[in-house]
This record gives sequence, structure tokens and C-alpha cells, in this order.
Amino acid sequence: MKVQVLYFASAKEALEGLTGESYEASNLSELMSLIRKRHATRTNFQDILKTSMIALNDEYVYEMASVGLKEGDEVAVIPPISGG
Repeated sequence: MKVQVLYFASAKEALEGLTGESYEASNLSELMSLIRKRHATRTNFQDILKTSMIALNDEYVYEMASVGLKEGDEVAVIPPISGG
């Protein structure tokens, strides 16, 4: 299934302003593996990805292993927000 991945905040910055890209994946675990592989040389992004929340169609996902994807789904990578 073709899905759109959106990057926000520090994830977007670590990818030099990349706001999104498309992937072919059947489930969320496969998709995350593809994202890690595509951006393997960007260690800062890899670190951010480890602590980011993932949202599927505007809903946070807590257990990726069991989540299938459908054509046109939107997946967001949302890094932790810090502030004071």
C-alpha cells in the first residue's frame, strides 16, 4: 500500500527540511523499517526517530507490530517537544 509519511519539528530539521515522502508498505512495522533504512546515514534522525511518537491518520499508535496500512494512509513522525 502506498502511504504518505510526514515529518515534524526536529525530525524535519534532521532531514534538512524534508516535510514528507511516500512509501510502499503493508504494515507500520515494515514502514518504520523502510524509513530507518532510507535515512540510515542520518544518525541525528535515527536518534530522534527512537523517541518520536507515531500517528496514523491523526491517532497515536502505541503498538506498531499489529497495525496494518491501507492505501492513502497518512503517518506522522512527531518528535518529543521540550520547553520550559
